[in-house]
Amino acid sequence: MNSKIIAAGVIAALIIAGASVYFMSNNDDKGWYAWDPTVGEVDYTKITATPQIIDSIEEMYQTVYGELPSTSGVVVPEDEKLVYESLVTDTAGGIQVRSVMSATSGNDQHTGSVYFTDEEIENMKIISYSSGVTDSYVEMLGTDNVWNTVVAAGNSTWKNYADNDMENWSTSATGTLGSEYTISTENLLSYLNYANADTNGEHYCVVVWGYITDYDKICNDLSDAGYSNVDILCIDYYSITSFEYLLSVVDALGQIVGIEPEENVSIDDFQLRLYVMMNALESNTDEHTVYLERADRKSPGADTLAQLCFDVLKLENINTVTSTTMVSDEIVLIEKPDVIFFTKGDTRTMDEKMRVTTV
Repeated sequence: MNSKIIAAGVIAALIIAGASVYFMSNNDDKGWYAWDPTVGEVDYTKITATPQIIDSIEEMYQTVYGELPSTSGVVVPEDEKLVYESLVTDTAGGIQVRSVMSATSGNDQHTGSVYFTDEEIENMKIISYSSGVTDSYVEMLGTDNVWNTVVAAGNSTWKNYADNDMENWSTSATGTLGSEYTISTENLLSYLNYANADTNGEHYCVVVWGYITDYDKICNDLSDAGYSNVDILCIDYYSITSFEYLLSVVDALGQIVGIEPEENVSIDDFQLRLYVMMNALESNTDEHTVYLERADRKSPGADTLAQLCFDVLKLENINTVTSTTMVSDEIVLIEKPDVIFFTKGDTRTMDEKMRVTTV
């Protein structure tokens, strides 16, 4: 028999045996409490490619290290700021914005540029097909002003921002454009017709987060309906694997509504809060392992946005798989992570999460 197969079998047996010994040797059966990890909750909905991800990093910082360092009076040195590539190029009388649809199976690919004149930017209205896009605009424009710019949105925005000031223009209870990724041309045209978009002097940009189906068909339908003042901008969400590229996206979203890079307060705020935490941890030599478990028991591994957060906080992720996957209880038991995070909204009891059982 192949020696590798024998070795794998022995390891599997040891894992099972070890788990049995562990539980049998703890009469109180403390589950994962047995090695006394630091346990906390994090808002996983904010671990997304928006400026709001900094909120989740701060939550995790407080759980692991205690009180956040103050940002009062702190100025980020120029050589300590994240340097990002701009997705925007100035043109005569306007800007050109890179538009790239994320690569996924089953969708039409789109790579190109969208051009906006200064007049269009001045009169810009955003139709958001993702709560991530909306989150970014909430951070940039503020809750009091954002709905003057984001005028229509998909289901997730209506769910996350139920008190928005967008008008109920459709026959649905919320006036939503529908679900993300599959744009309903009927709903989109219904909104544009409701808003008199062809005559009101405003310009509209449909911002898509990730991918959509039938991209070319939607563009043709808009053209056939006479809406020459509507553009579709695709943000390559799944390629956002660094904070630098995240800021590239936030910068581009800001510039299409007239916010210049040096005036984008959400970028400045992100840079400041990130710098303060990283600076506070610069001399930290403690080594902490970490495990984050969602309500579906899956855990983000390497090459995820959660991993970026862990890197900032000097936490070593026990999930080294380059995706979000399920980590077995046996692996967690062997690794005994110093820090365990669960996601807010997880309805399991803490004993269920921590694998406490009754003998």
